[in-house]
Amino acid sequence: MDSSSTNWITDALTHPLAWASVRAHALDTRDWLVLGGILLFQRLCVYIGMWTYCLAVLPGTALHEAMHWTVAALLGARPTMPNLVPMRTHGGWRLGSVRFQAGYLRSLPIALAPVALAPLSFWWATTFMPAAGSGAMYWLHAWLAASAFGASVPSTQDWSVAAPALLAGAVIGVTLWVVV
Repeated sequence: MDSSSTNWITDALTHPLAWASVRAHALDTRDWLVLGGILLFQRLCVYIGMWTYCLAVLPGTALHEAMHWTVAALLGARPTMPNLVPMRTHGGWRLGSVRFQAGYLRSLPIALAPVALAPLSFWWATTFMPAAGSGAMYWLHAWLAASAFGASVPSTQDWSVAAPALLAGAVIGVTLWVVV
């Protein structure tokens, strides 16, 4: 890494709000409207058809599952390769999945790993959209940034995997607060 790439990382970690404020000014009103419009379009694709929706959000689904896989691999949870084939379930549709073997403690960061896509999508948009100017590359970067942001929300399944560790942490926290 060169010094300019480490400077933004240091700035983001030491002064996250100031860094985000400066980065947000890299985008103009049109950029923010494009990002919001893409997110809205992706959500409305459900009403066109489920397969249309699956294709519209495929980059985000791939990133969401890649985040689960990466954190599971880093934590030694032996993840399977991400499955990106949409499947109908009793409660709706599952757009992707990654299976892993971990206890409650390691399951928490694995289940909530896609949350890291939110700041990544912000960085992507503020770095690549202004540089692209207009045209196909601009729209590609906007689509990827919006898709990553949309995929940063943990799914219902993610929350159910994280719930036991969150509940245990809450019980321990309240117990320590009462005792101390």
